Amino acid sequence: MNRTYFKATVREITQSMGKFISIVLIILLGSLLYVGIRGVGPDLNQSANHYFQQQKLSDVKVSSTMGLTNSDLTSIKQNKNVKHAVASHMVTLQKSRNQVVSVYNYQKQTKLDKLKLVSGKLPVKNNQIVLDNKAKENGYQLGDTYRLPKNTNLNRRSFKIVGFVNSPQFVSSTDRGTTNLGSGTVDYFAYVPNTAFSQKEYASIAVQFKNANHYAAGTDAYNNQVDRQKADLKSDLSGRPRARQKQLQNKAQKKLDQQTTKIEKQEKELAKVPSGYQTAKIKAAKQELAAGKKKITASEVQIKQIAKPTYLYNDRTMNPGYQDYFDESHSIAAIAIIFPGFFLFIAILITFSTISRMVEKNRREVGLMRALGYTKREIAMKYIVYTLLAGILGAGLGGVLGMLTLPQFVFSLLSNNNLTEFVGVIPWSYLAQTMAAGLIATLGSALIVLTINLREAPTNLMRERAPKAGKRILLERIKPLWSRLSFNQKVSYRNLFRYKGRMIMTIVGIAGCTGLILTGFGIQDSVNDLVPTQYEDVQHFQALVTVEKATQKVHAANISAQKSVMVKSITARPTHGTANDTVTLMVPKTTSNFDKYVTLKSVATNKKLHLTDRGVILSEKLATDMNAKAGSSVNLQIGGKKVTAKVTGVTTNYAGHWLYTTQSYYKKLTGNSTKATTRLIKTSHTKKAQREKLSRQLLKETGVLNVSFPRYAASSLSTGGLGSVVLIMIVMSGALALVVLYNLTNINISERLRELATIKVLGFYDREVTAYVARENVVFTIAGIVLGWGIGLFLHQFIMVKAQTGSILFPMTIHYPGYIWSAVITGCFSLFIGILTHYKLKHIDMLDALAAGE
Repeated sequence: MNRTYFKATVREITQSMGKFISIVLIILLGSLLYVGIRGVGPDLNQSANHYFQQQKLSDVKVSSTMGLTNSDLTSIKQNKNVKHAVASHMVTLQKSRNQVVSVYNYQKQTKLDKLKLVSGKLPVKNNQIVLDNKAKENGYQLGDTYRLPKNTNLNRRSFKIVGFVNSPQFVSSTDRGTTNLGSGTVDYFAYVPNTAFSQKEYASIAVQFKNANHYAAGTDAYNNQVDRQKADLKSDLSGRPRARQKQLQNKAQKKLDQQTTKIEKQEKELAKVPSGYQTAKIKAAKQELAAGKKKITASEVQIKQIAKPTYLYNDRTMNPGYQDYFDESHSIAAIAIIFPGFFLFIAILITFSTISRMVEKNRREVGLMRALGYTKREIAMKYIVYTLLAGILGAGLGGVLGMLTLPQFVFSLLSNNNLTEFVGVIPWSYLAQTMAAGLIATLGSALIVLTINLREAPTNLMRERAPKAGKRILLERIKPLWSRLSFNQKVSYRNLFRYKGRMIMTIVGIAGCTGLILTGFGIQDSVNDLVPTQYEDVQHFQALVTVEKATQKVHAANISAQKSVMVKSITARPTHGTANDTVTLMVPKTTSNFDKYVTLKSVATNKKLHLTDRGVILSEKLATDMNAKAGSSVNLQIGGKKVTAKVTGVTTNYAGHWLYTTQSYYKKLTGNSTKATTRLIKTSHTKKAQREKLSRQLLKETGVLNVSFPRYAASSLSTGGLGSVVLIMIVMSGALALVVLYNLTNINISERLRELATIKVLGFYDREVTAYVARENVVFTIAGIVLGWGIGLFLHQFIMVKAQTGSILFPMTIHYPGYIWSAVITGCFSLFIGILTHYKLKHIDMLDALAAGE
């Protein structure tokens, strides 16, 4: 390219700066959203993985219903897959009426589950304590004296607060687990020096496997690796429950033997006393010995009844907030596959059309260059430079801005977790994809049109293409309607169908943007409706109360109704496959009035389902995971026993895996009778203060073990990240709509300058000229909005199906404000562009536009 032709290329950009910037902006917006949103999921995962590795989060926590000993610790350390094993003490205490605290032992040189200091320092003296950062909500400050209630597991009660910390064991910033004390939930945790504990047994043993850290946390590869190594560890410890039982029995028997020896000794001494000397005191001593013998006999029975302890192997998914964090990350990643891809497609489509029409508009110049002796390659270089510059600027800037801004912005809005350090990864593949798409849209479109034009003779290129001939349209055949239209309206409607390519491209562009905006509102509605729909349309109870005896009823003035059920955690596995799901089994004591507490509705027919003695009813997401339907079977593991259950129905459900059956069928499956120790509670007092008051009242009752409010625990489901992504999508879709409308309208005017100048010469006023163009845009906008609603419905349903993770099934709802706002936003942008168009049309140079080029 010579210097003169290079100047012509620069002049092409500077003289049509608005068009060049609009092309760059369209590609930039598409690239920004595509790279930014697609990078959110990987960046969230990387930030979490970095935090867990930095704080040495354990892979598995081993615990037992009867505590753990050094023998357990030794057995775990001897497992070939175990890298580190750290035993710890823990006790949960009710500090005050409104505070339940879990106290752990702090080990300075610990290799696992290291605390992250937020403020202050870590404890170094016996009288120092660090509190959960969440404890600040209760007014605690550095330097305060902190007193714990009296407890046999602790040597001291008074401590000085020296720091506030976060623990990698608690990803959630609000959830600290459940307990049978106070309101039923732990409020915060605390760490005291190891010497403050007097416990002989350990509460848990944290385990880190050798090869697990080679895989990123939250991924299937990591989960599968931990599952394999956990199974191997369980196999190695399979003899420990029996050994621990025997140890407890021997310990109890040893104490009993000492008492027996003492009683036998006393009995021998009393036997030496002659019968004539049997005083009242001696007779009383003999009675005491007889009572002692009875106690020993009863104790021997109790020793034999000491059950084998249950060993629990809890992986990271049991840590509060851990699985929620990754479920949200996976949902965002699923949305990012579809939404930004379609967004980029619309941007590329409009760019392709814009560039091709721009090159076509310059065909006369191409013909002149050919006539002057320029080669095809030299002529093409001008457009190659133009389009390369636009494509690289748009895709490059958009990709880099998306990578640097959107993931970090979404991370900053995740207020429901304790992760504070953002760690991103460079998404090379996404950057390459957007660069390729941008160059296809710009350079590709230019090369296609140039290839076609350069095949023509220079003389043909230098002639203007003949305008498309006007044709009768279908509307003209409806004479009663056509005759009532004004002349200007008739011209506008004829022009709509005269330029079909322009019409289709404009409608598709507007429809795409409207559809994206509606999809954003739809995702927001589905996320917001998840919890209300589950606990209003499916489950109608407000609280779950666990009691000691199945015959016990709970009493409180605020309870309007209650129903006895058995609630149990079981494992489900498909008849063909290996995927396991943890499921909540619910068995009502009687099926009467059960529909007042849980609505069972068929997914296939939308009709009510009823519990029968012929099988089980599965929740919808569980049935999907198990590949089950009415009439099929599902494998269950209930209390260590593997059974196969017949599926009689699949019910609509949105949160959690649920399985419902009757007492008779449960007994048929397991051979055991149900123990309905859970009460489904209905109450209208659901405000936070009212819930806490009800919890305190119920937990004061003898035999009440736990109180929980599922709806309000579920309200902490991680959706903050999804909400922020949706906000970004709506804003970006609106911005794309604005740029697309401006670009298409600008091209429309530039291609019709002679036509518009002609009607101005014929005496049309400025408002009439604007109306001449705006009338077409109004029709395009209305048609685009209606078509966009259809696109939005399809995209929304497709995305929400892909966004399902774990036990979550989003309701497919788009509320009417979403339709209204998507139409209003698009309409407002169209009006704004119409105003800009009006001022541009006012300044058309009629003589220059009508001047002949020959």
